[in-house]
Amino acid sequence: MISWVSLAYYAYWAVLIYVTIKIISQYTISSRASAWLFTVYMVPVVGIILYLIFGVKKRKRRIYQQKQSYNQQALEAFHVKYSEKSLAVMRQQKDNLKQFHGLTKMIYQDTGNRLTVNNQLNLLENGEQKFPRLLKDIEAAEHTIHLEYYILRFDDVGSQLLEVLVRKAKQGLAIRILYDDYGSLGLSQVVLQRLRSYGIEVWPFAELGLFAFTDRLNYRNHRKIVVIDGKIGYVGGINVGNEYVNNNKEHMPDKFWRDTHLRIEGQSVAYLQHIFINDWNFSTGQQLAIEDELSAGFSDLSVAERKMVQIVASGPDSAAPSILLTILQAIYTATDEILITTPYFIPNQSLIKALKVAALRGVMVKVIVPDKSDNFVVNAAAQSYYYELLQDGVAFYKYTQGFIHAKTMVVDGFLSVMGTANFDERSFELNFEVNALIYDRDFAEQLKVSFENDLTCAKQITLESWDKRSAVKIFMEKLARLISPIL
Repeated sequence: MISWVSLAYYAYWAVLIYVTIKIISQYTISSRASAWLFTVYMVPVVGIILYLIFGVKKRKRRIYQQKQSYNQQALEAFHVKYSEKSLAVMRQQKDNLKQFHGLTKMIYQDTGNRLTVNNQLNLLENGEQKFPRLLKDIEAAEHTIHLEYYILRFDDVGSQLLEVLVRKAKQGLAIRILYDDYGSLGLSQVVLQRLRSYGIEVWPFAELGLFAFTDRLNYRNHRKIVVIDGKIGYVGGINVGNEYVNNNKEHMPDKFWRDTHLRIEGQSVAYLQHIFINDWNFSTGQQLAIEDELSAGFSDLSVAERKMVQIVASGPDSAAPSILLTILQAIYTATDEILITTPYFIPNQSLIKALKVAALRGVMVKVIVPDKSDNFVVNAAAQSYYYELLQDGVAFYKYTQGFIHAKTMVVDGFLSVMGTANFDERSFELNFEVNALIYDRDFAEQLKVSFENDLTCAKQITLESWDKRSAVKIFMEKLARLISPIL
């Protein structure tokens, strides 16, 4: 008679063989397959559970295919009215775009998002600059307020936002709030009910549930978008919570949170609105009218500046990893300088090669990363990539004044990329993300100055010092690197 131990043993090996076949069959990129195989064999039982939750690819699942189809139909309907004018703008701006004209065309061909030229921009550093400006704009809102956040907390900062939203709701404005159900775990249901009692619509994105847990946990909405009256938009790295404001952290340098956000007024806000409405309709099952909501943002708004902006979004509902393609093309187009700030640097092979090629052909490449990450394994995996890039001339700097969470890139003092995406596989393949590309020398200079200010709070990693790390540290980094494609 077979004992329970023997039965469990045979069952385990049957599941392990099934998972092995599944991993080899579904992953076309060998590094990800190897990472998962290493995990399931080196961490018995737990590795299999992690794979079943995080590893089973669902990019092509029906739920995301439907969202992708709806996104495209909505964008095409929106462009019917403005198509001819938009394409003419792209042609007219060819000379002004310098070597990046091909990048704008690639983004349009890939995503359908076109270049907009009528935009006024404000670079906002840290929560102490973002939140006062955001609250002021919300106070002045006349019709609609849309908010979409990965992390939403009703602490001191969140409570200030809540009070303003309640006041605007009492004035009759349409207010919609979308939050990620995983990123905002623990969100007070009492507060949510209070918001709803005033007519404010609040919904979770891809709500986690017992039967939808594995389908949704791995595909999170990492976007931070605000759209006010279809005319003013916010996008960047700053969520809603006390940790994003540094007013009371002067004597706690380890708690300092360095981040960057962008305020946009003008035509490109229509694309942020388009992303929000698609995410909203997907999460709520509603059919919020896209054309009516977008028209205000794409009309001939009168703004003080005429900055060129293009919005790029990607996620499990996009046919391609659009943000990754955008960053790769920007790196390959660079001729002089690339300045990157990212809290999580776990590049895939395409990014490693792009950065190496850029450095080897004489482009100055500088990367700012946190000195201490909020995740030990992620930090170790990231550090495993430094050495080979240092050898080819890429310069790395560790930010030491707290934690740097900004996600920015400046190329040749003209192209600025900023938004929600990190330099890692999760942002490029799994999360719902959004970036703004700004083609403007003055704005790039602002972001470059910000980068250089951050360098004064950073220590450079030299090839010599990095080569002197202990054997144990190097081994741990290489061990973490084995699973870096799935972090």
